[in-house]
Amino acid sequence: MTDATPISAAANGQNVPFGAVERKIARRYLGASKTEGGVAVIAWISFVCIMLAIWAMITIMSIMNGFREKVLELTLGTEGHMYVGLWSADVPPDQIKALEIKLAALPEVDTAIEFSQNAAGFMANGQLMPGRVIGVTPENLLDFKIVSDNVQYGSLQGFGQGKGSAHQIIMGDDLAGSLGLNAGDRVRILTARSRNTVSGPMPITKIYTIGALFETGLYQTDTTTVYMGLDQSQLLFSNGRKSGEIQIRLSNPDKIDALTEPIREAMGQPVIIETWRDRFSSQALALRTEQIAMRFIFVIVVIIATFPVLSAMLMLVKNKGKDIAILRTIGATKGSILRIFFIAGSMIGVIGTIMGLIAGILFCVNIDIVQGIIEGVTGQKLFPPEVYGITGGIPVKIVWGEVLAVALCGFGISAIATFFPALGASKTDPVDALRYD
Repeated sequence: MTDATPISAAANGQNVPFGAVERKIARRYLGASKTEGGVAVIAWISFVCIMLAIWAMITIMSIMNGFREKVLELTLGTEGHMYVGLWSADVPPDQIKALEIKLAALPEVDTAIEFSQNAAGFMANGQLMPGRVIGVTPENLLDFKIVSDNVQYGSLQGFGQGKGSAHQIIMGDDLAGSLGLNAGDRVRILTARSRNTVSGPMPITKIYTIGALFETGLYQTDTTTVYMGLDQSQLLFSNGRKSGEIQIRLSNPDKIDALTEPIREAMGQPVIIETWRDRFSSQALALRTEQIAMRFIFVIVVIIATFPVLSAMLMLVKNKGKDIAILRTIGATKGSILRIFFIAGSMIGVIGTIMGLIAGILFCVNIDIVQGIIEGVTGQKLFPPEVYGITGGIPVKIVWGEVLAVALCGFGISAIATFFPALGASKTDPVDALRYD
């Protein structure tokens, strides 16, 4: 009867819904002793289950986001995230420069550069290798850090300079190795264009000097790519005609949808826009499908983790039938009974979710330490760079929007699992509960 006084007072308006009285009774019920069915033990088990489920969700989702970012980096390499092509032919250089500046000023845009890209053949030392030539200005190449910061031999100082065969280009280190070349050597570049001669059509070729070799760590780039001055590239492959193409790289490749319309408005003329999803549609679809599937699986895991909460609440309601009847007879409403048991169950879910969030975030922030411990215990390296092409340890990227979604998911599912037993408790008939007491 010690709990009767607050509820009686509540009937006189001294208590409010979810107030101190209801919370105090809910806490006492959760601490029920073993002689009352061991509800406290089951409550602790429920708390641990929810905490571990949320911890696992945060950790695995963050690692998946990190791997996804690495996969995108390896897939896209030096490719742009968006490509903008002008309908107009042979656009004046000053107009293209103005468009570059306008696009680079847009939010989420890291770089916007005019470029050209053409398939080509490379011949030297009796070897012929296929690849591509990307034309950029010397200024834009210096800003393209993935290449300019990874020069292994030679220098970029003479890039785009020199006349005739002395004109300097730069080449991927693996491609140069396949041709037996080094910085300072010369290479013949074959184009798809041809000219008529006495003996028939002959492909247009030209010899260039390799000013530097770069190694980005991206297989496709290092084994196939040559960078050439933009003017020289347009002269060699299109007889000097401007391509009118601008390559855009974003701080976040997933923001392409939100930037499509701003880019069209900034251009102020008809344009063709192509995204990395268009060029790598199969990889984009695979990544998206994986995201959806894994999130669905995680929701199921959280639902399973709430079953102990449901069991604890059903047991609590059953054991507290007499207490419910007494509370009802001294003036407690059905709503008050529902709230007491709802608070009791929700406390498990809320505290378990919060602790799981803290544990998951701390685990991700200190993933390097965790990786070091695992490697020290097992004596094996996790994700060797030479096998997976990933350096810097396990990649982790915490997306705070997803953390919030996980928290809401944990709160929501726990609340649903708690509500129905609490509703059943509120419908308990005090006459039936006290009939045999």
